[in-house]
Amino acid sequence: MKIVELNEIANKVVSGTVISRVECRNNEIKVGEVDFLPLKSITCGMIDMDEVKKIDIAKQVQQEKMTNYGDIILKMNQPYDSVYVEREFSGLLIPSFCCLLRTVDRTMVDPYYLVSYLNSKFAKEYLMTSNRASAASLLKIGDIKKLPIPLPDLSEQIAIGKIFMSCSERQVILSKMKKHEMELVENIVMDAVREVFEHEKY
Repeated sequence: MKIVELNEIANKVVSGTVISRVECRNNEIKVGEVDFLPLKSITCGMIDMDEVKKIDIAKQVQQEKMTNYGDIILKMNQPYDSVYVEREFSGLLIPSFCCLLRTVDRTMVDPYYLVSYLNSKFAKEYLMTSNRASAASLLKIGDIKKLPIPLPDLSEQIAIGKIFMSCSERQVILSKMKKHEMELVENIVMDAVREVFEHEKY
């Protein structure tokens, strides 16, 4: 096993877009619309497409600020979640609170392993301690590039990546089930409350 810095395996780190600078406001003329990736859409190493929003834009967005298949998105504020961009998630606009790790060298690292490592407690604690300003401030691109990445054999990386993605998929499913159950409970409570208030009117 060897250890390298992130900038040795990711050819480019691209910062996100300040959404307020491109989104249509007041009487600005709309020039198009894009799918925007809010921070809450990234969780458990997965992208929740239900949380992706379409926004009207008044300025053209730089293409390099949009996700490409094979990119890795890293949140630059806590909890520093990361996610691999699958083909169906390409072409999304990321906010300034995120960055894109682009052109990952697959001869050195399996991208799913890299995502699993970036989501690990060790990597997140390292990023937190490297943030010299405060826990509430954004990470610096320079600090992200210096993150040490341990590289086991590629076969072991692939196995770890598969386990991580499988667990992430289950976590997302469980989270959606929990949300759905809470919505059902809320509807039951509200139906009962309405019935009581309607009865009291008479």
